[in-house]
Amino acid sequence: MGLSADEGPLSEAKTLLTDSEQILFVTASLGETKGNLFFYNLEDGEWIPIFENIPVQLGKNGIIPGEKKREGDGHTPSNIFSIQRVLGRAKREIRNIEYTKIQKYHHWSDSSTSKNYNQLIKHKEKGAVSLWDSEIYELLIVVEHNTKPAIPGFGSMIFLHPWSLDKPTSGCVGVSKEILETIVSKLDGKKFPSLIIQMVE
Repeated sequence: MGLSADEGPLSEAKTLLTDSEQILFVTASLGETKGNLFFYNLEDGEWIPIFENIPVQLGKNGIIPGEKKREGDGHTPSNIFSIQRVLGRAKREIRNIEYTKIQKYHHWSDSSTSKNYNQLIKHKEKGAVSLWDSEIYELLIVVEHNTKPAIPGFGSMIFLHPWSLDKPTSGCVGVSKEILETIVSKLDGKKFPSLIIQMVE
């Protein structure tokens, strides 16, 4: 059974988005490190819930407006993000979304002084984090915060990634690997998928 446009967080999402036919919605109260994830897909004019009220871990200092996000502050940025890229170590078929199979040489620049700041790179450099060495980087949906262009110091390496169940993140959105795998399998670039991260009352 589908949802009408005035039900729950979907109503809020629809007021913020007009073109997206897939919506990921992450909500949390001010200062909270735990939140909830909702995933909706538009099919034949009807919004179908794929997931609702899925628990997630957020930054250790909670959610902050995206424009106030700073490197190393432990906040998850709130904003509306287009879902454009997925990274993972396994071979996958992703529909109409850029997919990069992570190799041992892949790093992400976390240094505000690097010309490659907040970019995926294929070499090791000072301040770059290996995407090969940690389980939390096994599968990643890139949250396009401060990527185009990347402004030094305004935050980097924001992903949806597998969680450590009882631990907040450094600023990412952590979710169970099983749920993340399902989300990735259902993403379709032709539906212009979007992610909304938002504080709620």
